[in-house]
Amino acid sequence: MASNKTGPREYKTLPIANTVVVSPVKYLSKPDGWVMETADFTELSYFLGYKYEPRSSYAIFSVENVGRGGHLESRSKFVTVLSGLLYYCLVDMRPGPDRGKTCEFYLGEGAEAIGKSVLVPEGVVDFYIPVNGPALTHSVGDKPYNRFDNRRTLNMFDPDLKLTKLPEGAKHHVPDNVELNLLSYKEFTASLK
Repeated sequence: MASNKTGPREYKTLPIANTVVVSPVKYLSKPDGWVMETADFTELSYFLGYKYEPRSSYAIFSVENVGRGGHLESRSKFVTVLSGLLYYCLVDMRPGPDRGKTCEFYLGEGAEAIGKSVLVPEGVVDFYIPVNGPALTHSVGDKPYNRFDNRRTLNMFDPDLKLTKLPEGAKHHVPDNVELNLLSYKEFTASLK
């Protein structure tokens, strides 16, 4: 994992192309608080070598051991953990030799975390599970949310993914009145053609 600075924040590149973990900058706000700047999108764009333009913003509260994501979204997003600790997994589903490449890490608060924010490029499936309690995330996407992206969900517990750090007892989040179409890695990649 390479680590670079282009300003006050530290950027760590991950093994999946164009994915990066960002450590925010926290400023004390005396006498009783702090302000945390999670991203400077001009600085991030400079680091990436292309312009990242935010278009939507949303927050998600998740309970312990319930995984979120597994969808192939039609946008890139910058995810920040505001509270809690997440097991995080990325799966590259873009065409090419890296299709199926995975990356597992912890994000948020705690000694295991490698940072607080991650940029997930379009074409990369992301999935996270709160550990040691609930978690609150805030995300900024470069396109508005597309509810049709959720029609296909990669079964992150498929042994073909060879994930080794999945929290014991975790499960996929299933929204009310939604039939979750969990696909194995083979079914998911076949559906991309």
